[in-house]
Amino acid sequence: MAKVTVDGRTVEVPDTTNVLEACRAAGVDVPHFCYHPRLSIVGQCRMCMVEIEGVPKIQASCTVPVRDGMVVLASSEKALAARNATMEFLLINHPLDCPICDQAGECKLQDNAVAAGLPVSRTVEPRRQFPGYDRTSIGPHVIADMTRCIQCTRCIRFCSEISGTGELSLIERGGHAFVWTHEGKELDNAWSACAADVCPVGALTTKEFRFRKRVWWLDKARSVCDGCEIGCNVSIEHRDRVVYRFLPRVNLAVNDFWMCDYGRFRAEELNGNDFTRPVLRKAGTTRETHWGEALDAVKAAVDAAVSKDPASVLVLGSARLSTEESWLLAQLFKGTVGVPHVEFHADLGPERRIKNPAVPGGWLVGREAAPNSRGAEAAGVARAGKGSALARLLDGSYTPDVLYVADAEFTSRVSDPEFILALCRAKTLVVHGRRTNLLTDAADILLPVASLAGKEGTFVNVLGLVQRFQLAIVPPPIVRTDLEVLLHLGKRWNAFDPQWTAKAVFERMKGTVPGYAGLEWDSAGLVGNDASASPTSAYDVLLERRLANPAEILAAVAEAAGTAGGEK
Repeated sequence: MAKVTVDGRTVEVPDTTNVLEACRAAGVDVPHFCYHPRLSIVGQCRMCMVEIEGVPKIQASCTVPVRDGMVVLASSEKALAARNATMEFLLINHPLDCPICDQAGECKLQDNAVAAGLPVSRTVEPRRQFPGYDRTSIGPHVIADMTRCIQCTRCIRFCSEISGTGELSLIERGGHAFVWTHEGKELDNAWSACAADVCPVGALTTKEFRFRKRVWWLDKARSVCDGCEIGCNVSIEHRDRVVYRFLPRVNLAVNDFWMCDYGRFRAEELNGNDFTRPVLRKAGTTRETHWGEALDAVKAAVDAAVSKDPASVLVLGSARLSTEESWLLAQLFKGTVGVPHVEFHADLGPERRIKNPAVPGGWLVGREAAPNSRGAEAAGVARAGKGSALARLLDGSYTPDVLYVADAEFTSRVSDPEFILALCRAKTLVVHGRRTNLLTDAADILLPVASLAGKEGTFVNVLGLVQRFQLAIVPPPIVRTDLEVLLHLGKRWNAFDPQWTAKAVFERMKGTVPGYAGLEWDSAGLVGNDASASPTSAYDVLLERRLANPAEILAAVAEAAGTAGGEK
């Protein structure tokens, strides 16, 4: 550790820290553009200039490592003059189009121009233009506008050092230089939108969010991506009950600063419900009904089947349910009703990967296309495999009277007619559903439920880390969360209190569910509770945890998870 004095304030920081990070640790915000904690240091923008006692010239603070006893003058007249000059040069050619730029409101150039720039421009010459290289698609998700580029090279370094795909490079030289795709390649890697995330200005923006909503109008909720078992921490950004985007939320133990495009662009799937009331189908007729009648019908069907043989009821949970919901499912059907077959299935999907120096090999890998298979197993729901009730139903050797499916999208096979016909061998099919598919079309009793944005709870990721996700949007009227459905259904067997919240269920289950003992719902004991809700404060997260060394992060992950983590 090194003691560094910044503008009269002394702080102790790791020896691996640079002067820019030391300044932030001391509470002094040194403006910058090109620096990022996970990218190589290039000193490209020259915005973070400071004076260092004993060094004759001002220095780019991101390029200078700290030493014990160092004295930094970050707010001296000389340092401020250098920053003002740099900002003036950057604004000579930058278009003054903030009112129509999607980056407005989260633009580092705006922030630094106000805090560290001259109030007026001293130039009258025409601004540089890049005809043909503005508002142009450079990949399936990213739009480039080189009139706004400040040549910080963050996006280039991301594609070279993080994704390892190298699609971007600087073209031309000097005042004519601009960033573009290398040798005509598209910016088409699995993490391409992260290149737009690291862009400090509006030079790279994503097509899916472009011109949809001003960022200062967006509300944010801390959540966890449900696209795979990695469990990337995300910020659900929404307004007026509409989800507009996901952004990666910094979590050094899991997804670091990044998330893949697949997970990011699942945000749109959270909008809208095809069903707003329970549906009953009988003798060729279909009608909407109220919750009381629908849940009474479920109980009647289950009781009738159990009275003949408890094994004639098959309950299928899901690795997409929260651990709290899976626990309720197991407690109700296995514990109270006495059903022996409470199972779940998790698809093996395309392998997902996230760059993270905290894990062996530098990559966190997810192979299951669901976020919470470990939580489901810990909660008492068995994984369906060879010889399971689900397997026997599919091969025709077992026919339940009641099949209760707690997630209409528990597998990609719900789009397979033969798979649905196999499930329909059950005399009564009960389904929790939100979007129309072949399984919801076949359901005898359909129970409408909310999306991930409409509920809260916890998932257990590939490292075994328990992560909490928060409620973003109140579900539409009549629609309930899976947790509420199970609570109200359990009330009919006097098993649960419908007034319980996700927190109340968490408190009841944590003493018996492996991995949950000692965790607190509202504390940092749940991974992600103390993480940033925005990439813009990533540096603060890094400094607060004092985990600049990947080995220290890995040790913290292993202590929290009881595992060394990494690839399965």
